[in-house]
Parts: sequence; C-alpha cells; structure tokens
Amino acid sequence: MSNVILSILVVSIVALMAPWILLRTKVKIPIAAAEILLGVVFGKSGLGWIQISGPISFLSLFGLSYIMFLYGLETNLDSWLNQDHAQLQHARWLWPIIVLWIGLGFAEGFLLLTFHVIHKVIPISLLLASSAPTVLLPTLKERGLVNTNFGQWILSIGLLVDFTTLMGVTALAALDHHGAILRIFLVVLMFVPLVIAKSTSRFLHRAWFGNGQDTVTSQIGVRGVMMIITLFIALAETLGTITVLGAFLAGVVVSLIVGKDREILQDKLDALGFGYFIPFFFVTVGSNLNLRPAWQSSHVLLLTASFLLGIIVISVGISFLLARLFPRRETIAMATLLATRLSVTVAGSLILFQAHIISQSVYLAMIITSILSAVLFPPIFHRFSPQKPLPKQDIMLIGPAHWVKPIASHLAAQDYPVLTYDNGSEALASAAIHAGTVRVVALLGSAQWQKNIIWGNQLQHILNPDHVIVDVPTEAREQANAAGLIPFVAPLASMQLLETLIRSPLSGLSDANMWSSMMELEVTSPYAINVALKDLKLPEDTLVIGISRHREHLIPRGSTVLRAGDVITIVCPGPRRREIRQIFEVPPPF
Repeated sequence: MSNVILSILVVSIVALMAPWILLRTKVKIPIAAAEILLGVVFGKSGLGWIQISGPISFLSLFGLSYIMFLYGLETNLDSWLNQDHAQLQHARWLWPIIVLWIGLGFAEGFLLLTFHVIHKVIPISLLLASSAPTVLLPTLKERGLVNTNFGQWILSIGLLVDFTTLMGVTALAALDHHGAILRIFLVVLMFVPLVIAKSTSRFLHRAWFGNGQDTVTSQIGVRGVMMIITLFIALAETLGTITVLGAFLAGVVVSLIVGKDREILQDKLDALGFGYFIPFFFVTVGSNLNLRPAWQSSHVLLLTASFLLGIIVISVGISFLLARLFPRRETIAMATLLATRLSVTVAGSLILFQAHIISQSVYLAMIITSILSAVLFPPIFHRFSPQKPLPKQDIMLIGPAHWVKPIASHLAAQDYPVLTYDNGSEALASAAIHAGTVRVVALLGSAQWQKNIIWGNQLQHILNPDHVIVDVPTEAREQANAAGLIPFVAPLASMQLLETLIRSPLSGLSDANMWSSMMELEVTSPYAINVALKDLKLPEDTLVIGISRHREHLIPRGSTVLRAGDVITIVCPGPRRREIRQIFEVPPPF
C-alpha cells in the first residue's frame, strides 16, 4: 500500500472516529472541533501518522471549498433584503446587529493594537467578527429549531457576518499581491454569474427541475451542483482570486436557481459534504498544527486569551439588542451559540497565514481560540435554548359547506384533527390561537379565488403552516404560485385523475371505500425514523404507495430508509388505521 493511500485511509478512519466518539461520550461539542482535535492527535503534534501529500491537500482544499459552497447555498438574498420577510420577525433589527457586531470586532482590533498585542488591525478584526454556520446549522437541526424565528435569526446573523469576513479576506489576499487594483476588479467579475443567475433563475429552474429526470442513477441535480462548484473554482483561479470565494458564490447561484426546491438536493449535498469532503479539511487542519512550540510561547497564550475575551465581548454587545426581541433565556442561548468560532475563522486564518498576512503565532492562537470556543459555548446553548417545537397536527379547511364537510368527515375518520370555517374572515379571527399548530391550510371554492389568495397570504404569516392550498381557476395559477401558495385547479386535477384511470382502470381511484382507507402520515415517531420499510414489519394487508421527502417523490422499496418529516401514503383496511398511525407518528401530547 502506497504512503498516499495509507494517509488517506488514516484520515478517513479519523473522520469516522469523530462522530463515533461524540455519540459514545455524549459530549456536546461540534463535530468539526472533534475532527480538528483528532487531527492534532494523529498529526504533527501527536503520533505523526497523517502525512500530508498532494491528494490529501486537494481533498482538504475541496473540503474547504465545499464548506463555503454550503454557506452560499444557505443564503437567501430576499430574506436579507426584505425587512418584512415572513420567516424573520422584526427583521429591521438585523442590519443594526450586524453593524454592531462588525464594529465591535474592529474596536477590539484597534484596542489590541494600542496595547501592542497585535501588529495588523484589519485581518484580526475580520477574524474576530466571523462566525461558524457549520456549527450553527447542525446544532439548530439537532434541536429542531431551523425553521423557527429563533433559528432563522441565528442563521441570518452568522451568514451575514461570515460573508463580510469572506469578502474582507478576499480583498486582503488580493491587495497583498502585485497588481492589486486589477485583482480587485477581477474579483468583481466573479459576481457577474450571480447577477445573470438572479435574472434568469426561473428559466434555469425549469430547465433543471422541470423535466423530472433526476432519477437515482442519473442524479442530474448533484451532477449539476458539482459542475457549478468546479466552474466557479476554475473561474476564481483563472481570475487570480481565492477559490473559496468562487465556491461561496457557487452556493449562492445554486440557491437562486433551485429556490424552494433546494430541499430536494439538500440531503444529498449534506451527505456528500459532511460525509466525506469537509472532514478532510478539519482533520488536515488539525494534523498540520504543531502545538508544541505554542504551549511554550507566552505570546501565543496572550493572543489566545485576548481573542477569546474579544469574541465574548462581541456576543455580550449584541445581546443587548437581541434582548429587545427575545426572552432572556433565548437571548443567552443565541449569544452563546453565536460566540462559537470555527469554520470560517479557521479557513480565513489559514488563507491569511498562507498569504503571509498574519504570523504563525496569530494563526495558532486563532485556531486554539476557535477550538476552545467550540468546546465552551455550545453546551451553554443546549442548556438555555428553546425546546423543540411539537409537530404540527391540525388541518384547516375554509370554504363552502358542500366542499368542506365531506372532506373534513373523511379526514376525521382517519384521525386527522380538522378545523373548519365558512370563510377566511372567521379563520383569521381565531388564527392567533392556532399559530404554530396548523400543518395545512386549504381554501376551497374557486368562485372567490381572489379572496382565497388574500386570506391565504394573511394566514401564512399568522399560522406559519407547512402548506397553504388555494382553489383557483386555471388563469390564476401563476398568481397563486407567485404568492407562495399551492394552487388547486379543479379542471386540471380532473384531467390528471382521468389520465390515471385510463392508464390503470383497476387502480381503484374512483372507489370511495378505497379513498377513505388511504392515509398520509408524517414520520415523527423515533421507532420509524432512520428505519428501513422492511424492518417495520407492517401487516400484509397494508401497502405503502408513496413517500414524499420535502418536494421529492420517492418510490417505496423495502430498503428505503425513512427520515423525520417524510410524508408517506398508505392504503390499509379501515380498522387498521389507528394501529398504522401509531407506528409512524408520535401521538399528540393529550
């Protein structure tokens, strides 16, 4: 076995050890911090088993680029620029908090310069004002808080300050070379594809997702993403700027193109990145660190203490503004999680060190600070963070009685909690009571479709349901789509049903008994999550006919592993409905 393959194998084993150790010990630190620490153990500062070679350096660089790509993918330009965005309440406070965050970072940089602790203000200030979305996103996902206002605030702050840090590091790296003006101009050219993607996003979305060709074997979505990442990295290298900026912009471009269908790709891209490429970067960073001289240097220890105190000051500073928007416990949780420094701080420090903009002592101190923050602050967050919200159960039906009552009775017979209203005004009057509990809102009756769209928008903001369906005529379908609602067009639905019956006359779709025995269940039970269908041992008279994962429709197979939030369509005898529901769903807490 060659030394190259052996080193790659060692890194792969170390990457596998990190989550295994955390799961066994139940230590509440980010997995990236564990990967760096294990890299230290097996690298220069420890056993010396990891030998950096060309292939490992490439995988590490691609892992760093993939981190930046995922950051870009999480961006939502509309939510940053639109102060009335539904998922971010009190969004007008976002930019003042960002300005205060960055301002405190530069104030600390000037203070450290005044006391001769550092010699360069801007690079240190940028690194102190960074964050760690790679920590923020998995932590919020673990707590089930990503789609809450609390979680969206944390992600928005982290992504915006990291975008600022990334642009600042890019500018510093460009200014450090000859022909800096030309290089900065070339960096501006990197944003041209972003502008093009913004203006042509609908066309590109239809070309990418409109043909239904993304099968298990073709994986057009993943291939397209990897092509875009490689294209932007190649463009960055051609223009002479840093590759991570190209990868970040690639993520923004993909986010613009896929829009609401991003979730179709999200699981696949997360698995590809966090499963292989990203661990290579963090393990390699740890293996490259030589910490033995650092522990003997009082200057490195002074820098570490100063940097750690600096990020605490930033978090305390923004907590005064956050306290105006959130309860005390949530403010403490938010401030402590945002105090974590890891991915962008580590990546930015490495870029600046390799460009000879910061010294080795500053680089080592910044890495040690990042690791310490990742060990100290996330456990505090877990103590003060809000509880995971209960799964939404209710279905709200609004419209004429001859539409609403039959559907409501069928749903109630299948144990679905249903709320019914004659019109949207009645629903709005009691909407505040049901906020956060409603999964689906359906406004029926196309004769009043204009009001349906207005009521649907208002209920979407108050209830924050998963889906809002509006009954509209064919010509109003685009208007409903533009409003973020799901249009139900009766003539089109009838044609689709007829086509299905023509293709399969014996399908039973016209059989009322068959319809009443069909259920849609959201997978929320821990006994079904991450379990293959064949291992659930369903009764022989029960048939799983479909699985919806976000907006992707999967063909159920025995080997299909269910995930939290999957919506499965099941046909079973009426008496078994309650039994089947207990397998897949957590019962309501009453």
